[in-house]
Amino acid sequence: MAGIKCDIVTPEALLVSEDAEMVVVPGVEGSMGFLAGHEPLVSALSDGEVRVKSASDGSVSSYALQGGYVEVSAEKVIVLANRAIAKADIKVDEVKAKLAEVEASLAKLSAEEAAGTTLADDRSWCEAQLQVAQAA
Repeated sequence: MAGIKCDIVTPEALLVSEDAEMVVVPGVEGSMGFLAGHEPLVSALSDGEVRVKSASDGSVSSYALQGGYVEVSAEKVIVLANRAIAKADIKVDEVKAKLAEVEASLAKLSAEEAAGTTLADDRSWCEAQLQVAQAA
């Protein structure tokens, strides 16, 4: 089967660049899957899991993602993520500790005060990582 190039990019780095058989991303209206020859598309992404099925050996790699956009053409999928990490690199104990810290900080603030911080985004990022880490 002909492959499709997949790049996952964050503001810090190019996380993934590989030939894939299929790429599945968490769209704001549900999961979307892409194969070679897909019609052009640009869409917003929600927090969740990106799955990339390798064109070479059929293995599936998972990545936790926080927001961003996906741009698709017939031969390429570009995921522009606010944050992303490979499932294998998620340190569950550290993420749980960070989540507890964020929750404690949020508990001390009013809704108005919390809205002026990045704590809600940090909580969502921790939750997305834990969801991906615990997925089968």
